[in-house]
Amino acid sequence: MNKKQGGAAAVLVLLLLAAWMLGLFGGEDAEVAELRQQFENREQLSEQDRDAFRDRIRDLSDEQRRQLFEPMMQGRMAGMQTRLYELQAMPRAERNRELDQMIDESEQRRREWETRRSDSPPRGDRGQMTDAQRDERRKSRLDRTTPEMRSTMQQMTRMINERRAERGLKPFEGRGWRGR
Repeated sequence: MNKKQGGAAAVLVLLLLAAWMLGLFGGEDAEVAELRQQFENREQLSEQDRDAFRDRIRDLSDEQRRQLFEPMMQGRMAGMQTRLYELQAMPRAERNRELDQMIDESEQRRREWETRRSDSPPRGDRGQMTDAQRDERRKSRLDRTTPEMRSTMQQMTRMINERRAERGLKPFEGRGWRGR
């Protein structure tokens, strides 16, 4: 191989490396793309189809699950940030009405989830997470969120819990105010 051929080979390797780094190879997993489409149309799914959808998600690898949910999470967080700013700018009475509506909707979702859970047969023994699994999940969540996202969630949770206390309701714990 002469110098000219060696130089051309080096340029080709660099171009391929750059294309790979930009994500031009691989693309989105076909199963992830199909599940994302189903998720976007989830309101039209029957209960049986939703169960099958959840089973398919449960069977995804961690990387596939991340590919599926990360873009949706970023969109939700942007919407939540906007909503937080709107709530903070509202007069107290209007903000309380909005928070009450959010709380009522969340409580309704929680009741529906509890009903479905009690009416459904057990979904297999997934067992409790170990301490190591919990730590790994926390680290993963930190890796997937920005400090701004976490701050927004904390502010929203604080506002909602303050309003819940004013209404004589227990504060949200665990998964938060979005309902189970």
